[in-house]
Parts: sequence; structure tokens; C-alpha cells
Amino acid sequence: MSKEKRILNVLYQSDDNYAMVSGTSITSLLENNKHLDRVNVFYCEYKISKINKARLQKVVDGYVNTKLKFIDAEKYHRIFMELGVKPWHGVYVTWLKMLAFGDLKLDTDRVLFINGHTIINGPLDELIDLDFKNNVMALGYDCLINDHKLTIGLAEDDGYYNCGIMLINHKKWLQDGIAKTVKSHLQEKSDYVIADQDLCNVLFKGQIKTLNSTYNYSSAYYAYDIKKLLKLNNLSPDYFYSYEELMENYYSPKIIHSLFGVTGKPWEQGNKHPQRLLWKKYIDMTPWRNISKPVAVRTLTWRLYDVLPKSIFMFLYMVAVRRKFSR
Repeated sequence: MSKEKRILNVLYQSDDNYAMVSGTSITSLLENNKHLDRVNVFYCEYKISKINKARLQKVVDGYVNTKLKFIDAEKYHRIFMELGVKPWHGVYVTWLKMLAFGDLKLDTDRVLFINGHTIINGPLDELIDLDFKNNVMALGYDCLINDHKLTIGLAEDDGYYNCGIMLINHKKWLQDGIAKTVKSHLQEKSDYVIADQDLCNVLFKGQIKTLNSTYNYSSAYYAYDIKKLLKLNNLSPDYFYSYEELMENYYSPKIIHSLFGVTGKPWEQGNKHPQRLLWKKYIDMTPWRNISKPVAVRTLTWRLYDVLPKSIFMFLYMVAVRRKFSR
């Protein structure tokens, strides 16, 4: 009897601005999953330049187990405009995956969406075998302030999930006609503060399996005191990871999500991001290694982070976050 093949289907999305960032993430993914029989990388691209598409192709060509397929996002862009969807920071890029999932032709029952500003730090075999328990998707919790939930109609003790990493039950997605459900919902409401993430938490409540924190480990856990972060954001083990669970993955999470940006993005020149050296390691393996990078801007928030005691900075920062994301 032949051994069943280990196949990982992955979806990325970006415009030209994030091609280098996504290319770096893809490099980290492929470097840490060479043992898989096949990695199918689907790239939903919106107006990516020919030179950056060639660089992305060159990244993938370095791995014998990997294939890359570009998906032109122009049609999705038109659909979002016709539906009257509210753009996110002036563009529709973050929404693309919600329509792209239904168009993918896969050999397995699942696809893993990965946000470009991530580093894959280990093998992802468990996600190939994960039992969905008939859920639509599997997501990790988001460490945003707990009272943001109230702004989208969730209860304080509901889980609130991050959509930077999404393991999609593709078989169920197609069987249940979820693309149609998404479009119908967006036609009625799309003015969420956190765009597709808020939508998924509302639309798929009760149909989301919780991923271990190792598969969506926020860089904020390295920038702040974790216990204080949990307390300030009112994140209880009843609807979030416990401190002990987070510490279990602290030194070697499988996917690090670079959400913390106070001290610059980790791919920018002059940044002081907690994962800057890890990002440099993988950027140096890509065709962008000798390309000039954007420069990190030393903002007032960054200066305050450097000079204030971390407990005081955290308190002031959370006050600002609360004003933006809660009622």
C-alpha cells in the first residue's frame, strides 16, 4: 500500500507593497516544511509588478516540493465595489481571501491562509491532520482588548479570533455555499472596524475551532509583559489562552505573527522589532536581500516606548487602543 502524501495548501494575498514581506514569509514556510510531499502556494495578487512576481516565482523555484499559482484579484475587487464593501485603509486587499477560498481547486479538504507579516518557525504537519469537528475554520485567539467584542455584538465571554492565520475547512466551505453567504452579509454590512476579522467572528460564531497559540503567536508577547497584557486587556482563560499556555510556546512557536509595530516593522531599515533578526535571516534568503527597504519611522509612540517604564507605557497604550476599538 502506498503511503498517503503529505500535502499542504496555502493561500497568501497582497498588492505590490507587501510582495517582499509575503515572499519572506513564504521562504520561512518552505524552509521549515521541506519534508512535506507537496506545498501548493496560491497567491491572490492585486496589481503586483512583473519583477515582484518573478521574484516570488524564484523563491518557490528553490524548493522541489512546491508549486506557485497566481490568482488575479481584479475580479474580486470589482465584486467588492459592486457590493458596496467598505475598503480597509483605502484598499480591498484584506477582503480578497473571503472570495478566493471558494475558487480554489484543491486535492485535499483544507487550505491554510497565512498573512504575509508572519514567520513560519517550524513544521506544520499538525494542521494537515487537524480534525475540524465539522467547524468551518480553525483560528487562534486575538489579544485585542476584550471589550471590542461588544462593538460587534459578541458577549464578553465569547472568544474573539485573529484572521491572520486561517485554516479553512474547504470541503465544508464549498458544500455550504459559504462564498454566497459572505457576499450576502457584506451587501448588508461591511463597515467593521477590523474588516474581515470582525466579519468572521460574527458570521462564523460557534463554527470556529480554536488553534493552539503556537500557530498564531503574536509578537506583542515579546514586547510586553504577558501577565500584564492579559490583565490590562481583560483576557481570561475562559475565552483566551492562559498565561501557562502562552509560555509553553514562548521560545519556539510554529508561526510568529508580527502584529507589534511600535518600534517599526521587522522588515524595515532601522527597526527595533523583537523579531528583526529572525526576519533578516529569511529576507537574506530571498531575491529582495539587496533591495532597499522602507525606513522605520521613529514615532512619538516609539520614543515613549523607549523612555517610559513598560507598565506605564502599556497602560497609556491600552487607553489609546480602547478609544479606537471599544465603544
